Amino acid sequence: MKTLALILVLCATAHADVAETISEQLAPMLPANLGVAQVYVPAALASAKPEGIVVEAPSVVLHPGRPSVKITYKQKTFYVPVALAAMTDVAVVTHAVAAGSVLTAEDVSFEHRAIEGAPAAAAQVIGSTMLKDLAAGTPVGAHDVTLPAPSPRGTRVSVDIARGTVHIKGSGVLELATRVGEPATVRLSYNQTVVKGTMTAPGVVVVGE
Repeated sequence: MKTLALILVLCATAHADVAETISEQLAPMLPANLGVAQVYVPAALASAKPEGIVVEAPSVVLHPGRPSVKITYKQKTFYVPVALAAMTDVAVVTHAVAAGSVLTAEDVSFEHRAIEGAPAAAAQVIGSTMLKDLAAGTPVGAHDVTLPAPSPRGTRVSVDIARGTVHIKGSGVLELATRVGEPATVRLSYNQTVVKGTMTAPGVVVVGE
């Protein structure tokens, strides 16, 4: 049983190395702001030595989607499907996380990279609950998490009103329920004026930036 487990680990490692090699070689051949989100390594290349893999330059300009790229290995030609997507800011888990875990700042880092499918909103990842297990280094997709409950109407918040280089600090209450990263409507305490901004952190709304 231990021998089988070791073989599976080694195969998974080799598979990841092949995918990383293809991704690294293909990236400079792509248009600006387009990245490799996923490489679908075929079984025939799963145990290939990365140093022997050569990605041939595409004959046409590639676009977001799932094209196949031409790979040469040991004088044989393979066509490997890849997922291409626009580069974006995305949360990436720094270690393996289990379904049901609530993400904290220590669980994620933020990178500018491609991701297949919609990413989870970077501003809302902290405090969200995992819906599935993710391995270390995996980007967090919108369907991987449940967002925390919004702060309800009437929640007291601090308000930072920016006018150029001038910042005015105040307080108020939410007129509508909102989450971190979403637009927020606040009634100011000192004059009852209603202003609109963005909730940048729990209990904090920034107006004018």
